[in-house]
Amino acid sequence: MGLFERLTRGRTGRRAAGRRRAPSLRERRARLRTERAEAKLLETEALIHQEADRIRRSPRTSA
Repeated sequence: MGLFERLTRGRTGRRAAGRRRAPSLRERRARLRTERAEAKLLETEALIHQEADRIRRSPRTSA
């Protein structure tokens, strides 16, 4: 291990442990897109369950 590696490894460990970096604009937008997609997925899932309940409760007719 060279001198440069020893010096830089020690610094990055201290800095990473002491302070968190702020998310970039791209990361924030990605998080918002993910949250919207998850909300839409939950809404769709609720509609599927409502439709399944409606089908289960409807009277069945024999052919």
